[in-house]
Amino acid sequence: MKFFSKKKLAAAVLSTSLFFVSPQVDASNFFEEVPANDWSYSAVNELIDTGNVPGYNQKIPQGRILSRLEMAMIVDEAMKNQSAFNSQQRNLLNRLNQEYFYDIKKVQLLSKIDRLDEDTLDNLDKPQRDSGRTLFTTEETDKLKALANRFEINGFAQIRHDHTIESAWTPEPTLGGDGVYHYNAPDGKTRSTPSTYTKIDLTAKYKINDKWKAGANFILRGNTDEVDDWTWSGGENVSTVPSPWVWVEGNVGGGRGVDVKFGRWNEWTPMGWGYDMDSDVTGGQIAFGNPKFRTTLTAVKVDLWDNYMSSNYLQNVRGYETDDDTPFVGVRFDWQPSEKTDVHFGVHGMGAMTSRYQDDKRKNHVLYYWAHAGYKIDDNWKIHGGIINSNAKMIDHPWGEDGPNPTTSPGFWFNVWYKNIDLQQPGTFDIWATYRKEPGKSWVTVTDWWPKNAEGFRVGADYVVAKNMFFTTWADKIKEIDTRAKHTRYRFQMQFMFE
Repeated sequence: MKFFSKKKLAAAVLSTSLFFVSPQVDASNFFEEVPANDWSYSAVNELIDTGNVPGYNQKIPQGRILSRLEMAMIVDEAMKNQSAFNSQQRNLLNRLNQEYFYDIKKVQLLSKIDRLDEDTLDNLDKPQRDSGRTLFTTEETDKLKALANRFEINGFAQIRHDHTIESAWTPEPTLGGDGVYHYNAPDGKTRSTPSTYTKIDLTAKYKINDKWKAGANFILRGNTDEVDDWTWSGGENVSTVPSPWVWVEGNVGGGRGVDVKFGRWNEWTPMGWGYDMDSDVTGGQIAFGNPKFRTTLTAVKVDLWDNYMSSNYLQNVRGYETDDDTPFVGVRFDWQPSEKTDVHFGVHGMGAMTSRYQDDKRKNHVLYYWAHAGYKIDDNWKIHGGIINSNAKMIDHPWGEDGPNPTTSPGFWFNVWYKNIDLQQPGTFDIWATYRKEPGKSWVTVTDWWPKNAEGFRVGADYVVAKNMFFTTWADKIKEIDTRAKHTRYRFQMQFMFE
């Protein structure tokens, strides 16, 4: 079990005091509220008002009630910077330090605990080996364990640099003097698009009871110098903070392994094939079965960038419609016949997407069917491959009336990996290669920035630089299946995982 750092613990205590903290507690308990008329409030505010208390730039609002824990944390931060105060303020700080001395000791002890297992938690109310003193009461220990068990906080931060060289991938046709829109074939000219992208992704879950959890996902992302990149319509130096995704999930089947989820969340999974890594879904999902064979039913709306990625020609000249959110209904089966083998297959229905050159006038609802499987050859080598197709009707000559027709063949891919990374073991690495062919007829996702209607190779590697931190790099050589436009991208990315 993971335990909170001091800041995470404080956030948990503040946000859950209504659920966990009773106003009638023993005086030795640092969850106890500090009375509203206590002198500590004015004293602490005087110190905060100087601007010399690290991490605190706003005074405690009048009427706000703090616990002894919260008050001790403020005093502890002020003590670290006591040389910044004048003599009168230091006297006041020393008085606060005496008042909350043992509470501060508890805070300092908690701040030293980076990871705390169940045995250590159980011994918090026992005499400490260094001092022989008991700092936490049994009641405090029970509440700390309850807080640690109810909250899950994890996520990642990443920064990456891409360098892309490509022909015009989706050329807009030109209206000729004969009144016909003519196809502009790639002329072999290339362009370079350097870009830097940053992202912080945080997921928090709260255990409501033994069956249900509430989750929330928060994202901050930004980019620089992506002026020519179609994935960023706002130009360079763009930062976005999407609305948080909120959902509830629970086990409703007792020992029968029935899990449900409702709300808005990120559903991308390598075993799902049909979602975008950076897109959210809104709706419901139910999964059931045992660890060897599970069935997942999903009914959601998903943003797959249909309106954004469609050409002006198809929308404004040919009159094809696009969707902000595409309806998705599907069933997925996950089967693990052995420790070395995993098999996944399913079917799902979606609205036809103009951006994928699918003709919504002839078939508005498209059925996809797919299967893929993996095999672990030994401790160093593993392979994975799959195929996907649909019954979509394709738009005739989507790049101009004298241009090519889109391919109607299925999509398929094959991956091979050598070695495995272990985020807890610096120095571990993997090397991998993939071949993919994903025509618009069966191209659902933009995961991993594989272009639409494309085929080609990609090779890459991952290396664990430090615990929970790894470096990724890859290069690809890709062609547009029908226009034969060329695309090469080099990526360099550093990612830090935290929990």
